[in-house]
Formats: sequence, structure tokens, C-alpha cells
Amino acid sequence: MSKIKIFVVDDHEIFRQGIEVLFETSDIAEVVNTASNGSDFLMKLENGIPDVVLMDIRMPMMDGIETTKRAIEKYPEIKIVALSMFGEEEYLESMLNAGAKGFLVKNTGMDELERAVKTVHQGRSYFSSELLSILMDLLKNPKKDEEKEDLVQFSKRELEILQLVCDGYTNQEIADELFISQRTVDGHRANIISKAGVKNTAHLVTFAIKNGYYTL
Repeated sequence: MSKIKIFVVDDHEIFRQGIEVLFETSDIAEVVNTASNGSDFLMKLENGIPDVVLMDIRMPMMDGIETTKRAIEKYPEIKIVALSMFGEEEYLESMLNAGAKGFLVKNTGMDELERAVKTVHQGRSYFSSELLSILMDLLKNPKKDEEKEDLVQFSKRELEILQLVCDGYTNQEIADELFISQRTVDGHRANIISKAGVKNTAHLVTFAIKNGYYTL
């Protein structure tokens, strides 16, 4: 089985080199390219799309938020994991809305790095426990449960599909998981997005976390 190809984007050379060294002995993944800023990354993407991108949030010239937006606009299939330092929590919602598939703290260990890369490569979302609790606190809707239910009412099936969408499942994978047709999933997904009042899946994930519909 071939290794997962990782692209590391970070403005600190020592960090990029450290990630490369960590994955030298990995049986799961390998670093195939690096970039010191968003502009450099977008230019190098023209030579090929990696399996997973580890993206720093704060960088000169073009930060991780703008870089993620542009990369996903041009390459919708690209999978990006945000790398964050403690104290950068204010940027997490923006990275989520930009389309990031996961979040990792920079001081994470190799086991979690491999787990995150493997999970996101499989099409799922990955949130490190430290950042997930912070993100949920930031997004937590102060409304009471009954007020939330008055605002948006999802059917039991829609809630099942919403959870799977947030986990990163494709419509076909959701159909297989729930033993229904893809056409049925397409219809439910359209209804969910309409009820939530959002424009795309990235914003739907933010909505789900903010209103307590997404649980891990």
C-alpha cells in the first residue's frame, strides 16, 4: 500500500523540517513537498495535488485562511488540516468556514499526527481534543434548546445525514451507510442546507457545531 502524500505549509523552516523527519520512519505517510507561505504553496500545487495538506494558520504574505479558501476554490477535492498554536483560537472558525477538514495543535505527538492524516485522507474530519473543546466553546449558541428547535427543525433522518456530512462522508458513502439511495441523500442534504440557511458544506459544519447538532 502506497504512503499518504503530505504537503506541509509553514513559515518556520525548523517546523517543516521537523515534520519531514517525523514522517521519515512512518509506514503510513510521507512528506512530499513543503512551502513557506500560501503563495508558494498555491504555485507548487500546479505540479500536483497531495493527499493531505498540513496548513499553518498565521503566515506572512498569505495566511492559512485565505490560502485554504483559494486552494479549495480551485481544487475542491483537496484535504487541508489546520495547524494551530494555543492562543490562535480566534482563527479556528474562519479556517472551518474556509473548508479545513481538521485541526491539530502544533505540539501534537506523532501518533496523533498519523491518526489525523489517515482520518482526513479517508475523507473524514479530525479535530484534536484540545482544539475541539475550544472551538465548541467559541461557537456555542447561547440559545436554549427549545429556542433552537423553534429555529430549525430537522427530521431524524436529516440529523443522521447531517452528522455524516460533518464527518466528511460523500453522498454515496452516506447512502451506503444508511442503506438508502444517493438520490434520497441528495434531497435530504439540499433540505438540510436550506433549513440551516447556509451556502455550502463548510458553513454547514460551523452551523452544526454552533447549534449542538454535531457530536463526535
